[in-house]
Amino acid sequence: MKAYVKTRRTIRVLGILALLALPACGGKGGGTGPVGPTCDPAPAAAPEITVTGDTRYVHDPEIVQEGDSYYVFSTNDGIPIRRSGDLLAWSMIGRVFPNQLPSWATSEVPGVQAPWAPGVGFFNGQFYLYYALSTFGSQRSVIGLTTNVTLNPTSPDYQWKDQGKVVESFEGSDFNAIDPAVIQDAQGGLWLTWGSFWGGIKMHALDPQTGMLSQTDDSIYSVAFRPVGNAIEGAYVIHRGNYYYLFASFDFCCRGVESTYNVRVGRSTEVTGPYVDRDGTPMMEGGGSLVLASYGRIRGPGGASVLQTQDGYLLAHHFYDANDAGVAHLQIRPLLWDDEGWPLAGPSYDGTPPGPPPANPSLAGLWSYRTGDGPLYDMELRDDSSVVSCRGAGEGTWSYAAPMLTIDWTSAPGAGARTDRSILSADGRSLVGRTGGEQIVRAYLPPTSG
Repeated sequence: MKAYVKTRRTIRVLGILALLALPACGGKGGGTGPVGPTCDPAPAAAPEITVTGDTRYVHDPEIVQEGDSYYVFSTNDGIPIRRSGDLLAWSMIGRVFPNQLPSWATSEVPGVQAPWAPGVGFFNGQFYLYYALSTFGSQRSVIGLTTNVTLNPTSPDYQWKDQGKVVESFEGSDFNAIDPAVIQDAQGGLWLTWGSFWGGIKMHALDPQTGMLSQTDDSIYSVAFRPVGNAIEGAYVIHRGNYYYLFASFDFCCRGVESTYNVRVGRSTEVTGPYVDRDGTPMMEGGGSLVLASYGRIRGPGGASVLQTQDGYLLAHHFYDANDAGVAHLQIRPLLWDDEGWPLAGPSYDGTPPGPPPANPSLAGLWSYRTGDGPLYDMELRDDSSVVSCRGAGEGTWSYAAPMLTIDWTSAPGAGARTDRSILSADGRSLVGRTGGEQIVRAYLPPTSG
């Protein structure tokens, strides 16, 4: 990511649209407050889903790039493989296990039906794909490994070679051996993370020649944990700048539109931890700052992986689509980074490379704005540094220092005073941030015409 330069810029906003006191707004009726936008209709928001093609029934997506192609591996059906040339249009191209499972799976894990949550690393000249074998709610689980020198199924060298078991858990173990992921540290060392419920998220060094657990370092590190009854799983670690970032899914998946999955993050200067969130709470004590949560038709987002590109970072995750009977769908988003180095999931990827906002953003117009899982409402940023919104007679002031827009609400929509700090997207047309608490706020300019 390119360094952000903090400068004060004026955001020009066009037009004064209506009185805040209109009855439809539920405003201050008859007062002397600022003129504000109407409630109905709100400006159109950015599209929530931009990927197309075969994206239904994708769960726990692992995103990988080889050459000019992008690949997504996911849970179920022998580990389906999808490919795209632009991260927008996806097509199914095969499965890692055409016969659904490796030959040894059912004898090791009775009742297993499909491999789960693949994690892929590239080292020692080939791709190492780790996968989990388990049954729902059971601690009898195995993480296996299969390798391939290429992901291109048309290559004469394409062949998945199963390597067998890497790590396993039993009833009463201190962990559950599912949801594997691979991280290479700044010194070139390789690490496997895994875990779910029970003892939380674990980490172990890998042998770079075999991809199996290291025999010279047999330590199992505990890196994240939540109290019993509070779910954590699907960990994924990346290295950026001076920190390692541990992403994890909190709460519950697999319940369609009732799913409560959400993505959290902590960071550490060492790959093995300790990881802490923005407030300094250790992830071993239940900490984790919110990165992505449900809003609108996006229900229970989680199972995330991260792809580093030459422009920045992309987050791939699944969500349960409230407009498609709760079916799990693939979605890709840029990761936006605030001025303190903490990430948030931006809007659905639309082909704009991830990265810092434009040098001279033009943010004129009326915004669609939502807090948490609430409805969209109107918000107007004005050239005198005031901001007004229609619902709840919200008003306050704003300031901008790239990449952050700060709004000091004296009366926030539907709430009292608070401060929102949001990151401007690479195209300069959307914002994502946090309230003074942990709710995520999102804002969009209307789509441009033509």
